[in-house]
Amino acid sequence: MTMAGPKTRADIEDDLRKIAAEVFPRHNVDLRSDTPLFNGGLSLNSTQMIELTLAFESFYDIELEPELLTVENFATLGSLAELLEDQLNDSDD
Repeated sequence: MTMAGPKTRADIEDDLRKIAAEVFPRHNVDLRSDTPLFNGGLSLNSTQMIELTLAFESFYDIELEPELLTVENFATLGSLAELLEDQLNDSDD
C-alpha cells in the first residue's frame, strides 16, 4: 500500500462513510463512530455486509481473513474502523 503514513481511525471512519454512501446511496444515515451497522443505523443485512466488505477491501487493497468477519467487528462504524486500522497498520510493517 502506498500511503504517506498510517491512517488514523478518524481517517478510516471518513473513508468508510464515503464507501457506504457509494455502496448504499439510498441509506441516508449520518454515520458516527457509535452508529450500529446492523440493528438501526445502516440496518445492513448479511448480503449488504458482504457488499460493504468487498468495497472497503477493494478500496484499501486488502483481504480480511474470514474469522475477522464477526458481528463484534461489524457492530458499529467505530468497531469496523478499529479492525481496519489494525489490519492496515499490520500490513505496513
